[in-house]
Amino acid sequence: MRPKLILLTASLSLFFAGLTDILLAQVKKPEIMVVPSDDWCQANGFMKNFDNQGEVVNVPDYEKALLTFPDLNSVLGKIGSEMMKDGFQLQDLSETIQTVKSNRAEESIRQSKSGSAVASNPIDVLRSTAKIDIEFHVYWKIEKQGPRKRVTEFRLKGIDAYSNKQVAYADGSGDWVSAGNVSDADLLREAVLSKMDNFKAQLQTSFDDMFKNGREIVLKVRVWDDWGKDLESTDYGDEELNVIIEDWISENTVQGRFGSPIGTETRMDVRGVRIPLYDEKGKAMDAKKFGNALKKHLITKGLTESEIKVDGKGLGEVQLFLGGK
Repeated sequence: MRPKLILLTASLSLFFAGLTDILLAQVKKPEIMVVPSDDWCQANGFMKNFDNQGEVVNVPDYEKALLTFPDLNSVLGKIGSEMMKDGFQLQDLSETIQTVKSNRAEESIRQSKSGSAVASNPIDVLRSTAKIDIEFHVYWKIEKQGPRKRVTEFRLKGIDAYSNKQVAYADGSGDWVSAGNVSDADLLREAVLSKMDNFKAQLQTSFDDMFKNGREIVLKVRVWDDWGKDLESTDYGDEELNVIIEDWISENTVQGRFGSPIGTETRMDVRGVRIPLYDEKGKAMDAKKFGNALKKHLITKGLTESEIKVDGKGLGEVQLFLGGK
């Protein structure tokens, strides 16, 4: 091959490799949902108690906020529509709440084996229903003086719905305008617009990193006391069960990336587990799907279907219980 032809071939290879990376980043945009921030809900009286296995925690009451705060839906919609202009896919908070209520009604007859209804954190349920990538948390405060008003403060956070980590941030304030000429929602939109380009860039950078390096989840394994085996058992091959699990995680994470397992013979916690964004069918991968794939692998090693229970917590955490259901 002539030298010029070699150089041309190499240049084309680099060009198409770079083009492939660009196209991959452009094929998918993050799927988002805009919600009022926790501190906005707290300031406006839209919080409720949730019994989290004996521990009472406060969570936002989005349904009450939408029903009683007249401008909320418009505020969320204005910000969401700005993201949609750049191709971001939007899930509507109000519609998702209605879907959750419908699903809850259908499942109301289901009960745990103890006879009590299964309880789930409302925020985890909302995220699992919407199947979003990133949640926008918006806080704002509007000051009025006679015929004028302005946004005195706003904060916009992009939160990874799987890891709950912040991936983008913007804040600022707005100018005074005539109160009769613009709604609060439009006032907030104008204030946010000046920061939106940088905010979108942060989001896309984070999502591109997820696309390349995987989505971050937490995997936990627990052993029932009466099982008679534990994670150090060698009943399922030459290796201990915890090694079999760790090897499978290494083989099924993006670039084999995950945090060092922490635990004992009866429990294992693995954080920073990087899973693909999409499965082989192009559907969004979440922690529970990943846990179910591990379950199938353990069955091939000799565990039975009845010895493994998979529980998902929201989108980003899964627990495998070994020994019984």
